[in-house]
Amino acid sequence: MKKVILGLVLLMSFNVFANAAGPTTAVPLYLLRAEADENSELIGLTTGGDFASKPAGAVMLDNLNIDQRKKNLVFYFCGGAAADKTFGYKIWAWRSNNGMAELIAEGTGVLGTQAVVKYPHTGTAATNKFWADTLTITTQGTPETFQVADAAGGDRTAKLFGYNCGYEWIYCEITDADGSTGDEAGVISVYYAYFK
Repeated sequence: MKKVILGLVLLMSFNVFANAAGPTTAVPLYLLRAEADENSELIGLTTGGDFASKPAGAVMLDNLNIDQRKKNLVFYFCGGAAADKTFGYKIWAWRSNNGMAELIAEGTGVLGTQAVVKYPHTGTAATNKFWADTLTITTQGTPETFQVADAAGGDRTAKLFGYNCGYEWIYCEITDADGSTGDEAGVISVYYAYFK
């Protein structure tokens, strides 16, 4: 009996230790949106946006093989053919199996001069592509506030980050990125990662 009790105590201690807040495991960047022009069609909340009609490009977060739905997410934007080009973004999320599209954050961005030397998801060389160095949030949609970091135009990589709030699927729309205008970014890719 003492061995059983001791075993239970050790198991409980291990679980407490394993679930304790610790350093974030190193993770790569995951592709959320492949390099493409601005979205030609946006999610129509009056006619769609439910779980069953989420866009084909929505990404399931469980592909990380950990329970990352409890983690914070961080987003990175890149693209264009030159620095100082602009774009808009909307990041949407859905819960597991049902429900409606929920806005995580909406805002604007500007590409800086830090080059995308190689695409993170393939390792292939990128030509005339730049990381966004400026991000703003114009609309918040989650119960926990999203924020930006290093996002004031310092020619480094800006980040949009915040608590995931239990979402399982995410999707990013890019707007106002028509490269033919001369001011807007053209093609944009979006990457994400997570942290504790």
